[in-house]
Amino acid sequence: MDEYMLIKKYEPLIKRAIKMYIRDRNYYEDAYQEAVLAILQVLRGFDEKKGDFNAYIKCAVIYSVKAFAKRIKENISLDEELEDGGCLYDLIPDEGCLEEDYIMEDDIKRLYEAINKLNKKQREVIAEYYFKGKSMVEIAKNRRCHYNSIVRLKERAINKLKEELK
Repeated sequence: MDEYMLIKKYEPLIKRAIKMYIRDRNYYEDAYQEAVLAILQVLRGFDEKKGDFNAYIKCAVIYSVKAFAKRIKENISLDEELEDGGCLYDLIPDEGCLEEDYIMEDDIKRLYEAINKLNKKQREVIAEYYFKGKSMVEIAKNRRCHYNSIVRLKERAINKLKEELK
């Protein structure tokens, strides 16, 4: 069987592999060429003692398309257009905005001052929930108290913080 007929025989496999692993249809032709090259390499280097030819080609096609998908994922351009019409470069935050940094720093300072005005239990619950990432159930178990009491304690603390930060 000549190379062209062999490629045509495995074209459905190639298309299915591309459909599975390549999200951006702009890379379809490149992925197709990678799969064809994989078939040609298998054809030239296949040893019948190694096993089934069809299974060998199937693996080669799938792995070549997977490898291609990985390569294009690693090489994303910042100028690549997004669905909304912008580009990735537009999403990178501007580090030169000192005013926003100052405002955020001031807000954080005010928040810590407000937290320090809470009573000890409220401060601990806020710290465990927001800063340490514990769930309310975990906090209740650690403190050996009812879940609802922790919820109310947190709610009262949040309300005090809101009042303090107005």
